[in-house]
Amino acid sequence: MNSSEIDRRLAEIEDQGFTIIENAIEPALVDEVVSQVRRTEKERASAPRGNPAEGYATLRNYNLLAKGSVFQKMPVHANVLPLAERLLDEHCLLSGMTAMHIGPGEKQQPLHADDGLMDVPRPHAPLMCVSMWAFTDFTDANGATRYVPGSHKIDHGPDYSKEYETLPAEMPAGSIMIFDGALWHSGGANVTENDWRLGIHVQYCVGWARTQQNAYMGIPPEVTRTFSDRLLELCGYSLYKGIMGHIDGASPGAVLGEARMADTAFASPRMEGMAGNEVLQKEFGVGEGSKTGD
Repeated sequence: MNSSEIDRRLAEIEDQGFTIIENAIEPALVDEVVSQVRRTEKERASAPRGNPAEGYATLRNYNLLAKGSVFQKMPVHANVLPLAERLLDEHCLLSGMTAMHIGPGEKQQPLHADDGLMDVPRPHAPLMCVSMWAFTDFTDANGATRYVPGSHKIDHGPDYSKEYETLPAEMPAGSIMIFDGALWHSGGANVTENDWRLGIHVQYCVGWARTQQNAYMGIPPEVTRTFSDRLLELCGYSLYKGIMGHIDGASPGAVLGEARMADTAFASPRMEGMAGNEVLQKEFGVGEGSKTGD
């Protein structure tokens, strides 16, 4: 995705809260992911979780990076990550990955914003960037994501006691809907007899926020070590802006034993050119190759 296309997509997100990119997922990747999701559902004997948020006829699988190597291709995909990095910043984190397989008879999920638990005044700068990957056609009838256009600009979240007019994000398999985490949306009702809707939710958040799913505990170290450098960064194994997230001054990646992620708090190259770094240098003596003490 070139810079002009990124600019156009970002303008759509700023204006209406979302953009839909058709033919964004390679056909071979669609097939690989669908096969892996089906294997995972079978291996884990997936069943509906039976509540309004997660559904009564929906198969959900979380923490996908621990459930198949093919999922590693998704958070770093060239048609998604550049938009997330621009909407948030290059220090963003992967907040979670969830397969949502909506079956016939499912009811519409309650309307919500994914950043609803972030207790900051609204509207605000984007704190989450969400991508919904369509691995089957998304239709009004089979549970396409529903949304309220422009709701990311409203000064409050949805009132659960009220009904709102929503639109379906209809898109063919291979498409990706990318939206501001403040956009009001929900999984749609599936009123078909045998049409299952498969989507995978890949969510990013700003680097200083707590992620929705815990990659440190949820993904075994032997799996994590197979990740690319960028995916390790997205999972929080580097330092946020050269300081935050350290363990006795070392990056989580260094503690994991990955030399490629080794970094030292307050002496990280990530601090070079960082806004506010001049203040750190002046007040704490922090600079290139230096380390502060009390």
